[in-house]
Amino acid sequence: MPLNMYADIALPTPVRQVFTYLVPNGLRDSLAPGMRVWIPLRDQMAIGMVTECHNRKPAFEVREIVRSLDSLPVMPPELIDLTRWISQFYYCSHGEAVQASLPAGLNFVAEVYLKLAGHDGDAPPEGLKGDNNFSKEELDILGEVQTRGRYHHKEALKRWGDGGERIIKSLVRRGILQQWQEPELRVKRKMVTVFDRPEDFDIRLQSAEEALDGRKKPVWFQALEAIAALDLPMQAGDIREAAGCSDYAFNRLRKEGWFTEAEVPAPEEVPDLEYDPAQIALLNNSQQEAFEAIRGYLDAGEYHHFLMHGVTGSGKTEVYIHALRHVLEAGRTGLVLVPEIALTPQTLRRFYRIFGNSIALLHSRLNDRERYEAWKQLRDGKKRIAIGPRSAVFAPLENLGLIIIDEEHDSSYKQEDPAPRYHARDVAIMRAFRSDAVIVTGSATPSLVSLYNSSKGKNTLIKLRERHSGHGMPAVNIIDLKKYRSSGMHGPLAAPLYQAMADALDRDEQVILLYNRRGYAGFVQCETCGHIEECPSCSVALTFHKYRNHVRCHYCGYSRNLGQNCSSCDAGSVKQVGSGTQRVEEELDGLFPGSSILRMDQDTTGGKDSHARILNSFGRGEHQILVGTQLVAKGLDFPNVTVVGVVNADTELAFPSYRSSERMFQLLSQVSGRPGRAAKAGVVYLQTWQPEHPSIVYARNHDFEGFAAAELSQRKNLLWPPYSRLVQFTFKSADAQLVGRVAQVFVQALIRVAGGIPVLGPAPAAIHRIKNEFRWEGLMKMPVALGAASIEQLLDQAFAAYETGKPKGASKVRITVNVDAV
Repeated sequence: MPLNMYADIALPTPVRQVFTYLVPNGLRDSLAPGMRVWIPLRDQMAIGMVTECHNRKPAFEVREIVRSLDSLPVMPPELIDLTRWISQFYYCSHGEAVQASLPAGLNFVAEVYLKLAGHDGDAPPEGLKGDNNFSKEELDILGEVQTRGRYHHKEALKRWGDGGERIIKSLVRRGILQQWQEPELRVKRKMVTVFDRPEDFDIRLQSAEEALDGRKKPVWFQALEAIAALDLPMQAGDIREAAGCSDYAFNRLRKEGWFTEAEVPAPEEVPDLEYDPAQIALLNNSQQEAFEAIRGYLDAGEYHHFLMHGVTGSGKTEVYIHALRHVLEAGRTGLVLVPEIALTPQTLRRFYRIFGNSIALLHSRLNDRERYEAWKQLRDGKKRIAIGPRSAVFAPLENLGLIIIDEEHDSSYKQEDPAPRYHARDVAIMRAFRSDAVIVTGSATPSLVSLYNSSKGKNTLIKLRERHSGHGMPAVNIIDLKKYRSSGMHGPLAAPLYQAMADALDRDEQVILLYNRRGYAGFVQCETCGHIEECPSCSVALTFHKYRNHVRCHYCGYSRNLGQNCSSCDAGSVKQVGSGTQRVEEELDGLFPGSSILRMDQDTTGGKDSHARILNSFGRGEHQILVGTQLVAKGLDFPNVTVVGVVNADTELAFPSYRSSERMFQLLSQVSGRPGRAAKAGVVYLQTWQPEHPSIVYARNHDFEGFAAAELSQRKNLLWPPYSRLVQFTFKSADAQLVGRVAQVFVQALIRVAGGIPVLGPAPAAIHRIKNEFRWEGLMKMPVALGAASIEQLLDQAFAAYETGKPKGASKVRITVNVDAV
């Protein structure tokens, strides 16, 4: 008798385990890891991912898989193994990691329905309406369910509200109602209508010509003759253009039956970008040496990690392109990660020029269908290069040969919420290791963790010390705002920066201004009582946005119109305090009235193509000044930019973090690399209240090595990363007292199992309340030598110790774990 077959299923829940199910006979020959299945889960039906098929009989009674949702695996074995490692290292469930790796349409999207338990919905249980054990509200809901056969859970809640949810849960517990999830595959291939000639087209055309009997051919007949020569089927617009016929003529022919129509998948949209592989740039000596080092490991088919430290404008991207071309010529595939969607359009343009339609773009601004189709083209091998931000690390590339991570230092590579809270750089390193691929992480200001790893032999450091253009780095001028606050200010600009901008604009050159605060004013305060308008759900001040005259919370999204009177004392003396990119834009308009100004921040880049529109417009010279948040500091390359100003260089120091100085230095260094990238010399002005701060002093001299040595020395003394692995525990609850008690109990349990590993806290978070949840935090400085299995084991022990003594009501507190918190 053959052994039973079982499948381990990962579900997108925080429960850190896989669930074992019996594989029915009808699926034994077809079910494989990487396929989604429909399974019974408690009193519901749910979607899960098969992670393993085996013959190991569990010690408990198992239920049977209902059906498979896929005929072929949607996840390759490599990604299943990678997501399993993520679940260990970042301490989340395997299902959460799988969920993050799949595009909409292939993940665990489902809709919840209600039906009468034990019935198919065609008829109610006999005597149900007369049962005296049901309340009127219960009978109302049951009546709706039996009338419809099945009832959408969302629709029920919309009709009966929170009370309905309570009633539904009661009926489910009593076995009267059943909830289940039904697969909701919302992503469908885009279809278009195409037109072809019917089989009798030629005969009808000849008959029509004979009927004309030599008379002048009318417009509709001339269109027919043109259509006869076309290579159909085609879409209507293409036919009209190719045949030169009007809408009227086309519609007449259509009504008279001169076409057959069919729905077919829409053709791929080809970017309107230049494709000319011959334009691949020649490498200078430094670039060539870097490429040769990378090529050696590419040819050997061995894993290796290179850290490319190149000053801004040194031509790192050209080295990437040469390495990527070499990989494709060898029949393998490549992955390129960038930190921000804002950088994707420029990156795509440079890579598209060489690789053309081999590229698939993956990012969150694509709609579900676009993202799914890009993912599918990569999986099917129709595209061989994936480009995108953080989540593109999961691109389904087979035979992966090269991973490139540009601006590897950027904190955008770290996922914060929801789980998995992974760092894309480190996941990419692990993926390259498991794929025998080469990974190149590049930056003008590498993270101190990556630099430290170079000293330990974990990566090979490559340095590009000079700009590819041959021009030197721009001069950086420090402006001490304390000397100009009483006089010498032109709005937000000190006199030297104002004059430099005016001179550049007179020369028809361009300017970039960085101010890393969005909105118009940082907060609104009453001049009578001193009250600051705060968010009702978060412990933060509301930011004023002038263009809609409203105040907004940048954490929960709450907004309201700003009245003239104080909400506390009702005095009519509220004032806007501080500034943001909106105010800077407005003041610049008054200072330089003849100049066109663009603003680039989260308020102006909400649309799908808004980043590209802004950057393309500025690149074409349609605007003279670009002002924005950190989006304008990263990776932008505009030859006509000669002046860059930082309105307030101290903004990165406002939020408490051991990385504040590092982030400040990186931001200033990155933005200082924007001017003077071509023939025109560039200059940078950093306005600051702290001109003596080490980050500013080192940034002024473009001295990364000096800054890194000083900062690493401080961190070593305090055991901050890279000398430890920081694990952050966050406790969240609507109960302010309970969350503090749970945090205390958990941290004490953590200390008991930590074995001398430093544990800090717990303490209220810097922002104590967000979305009406109170937050506490604890930190552990874990040894860097611990691998994924050891991290998982230690955290398992901590949670087990906590479970033995957790306070009453602890289930109301959510505990999140953030490994390698930044």
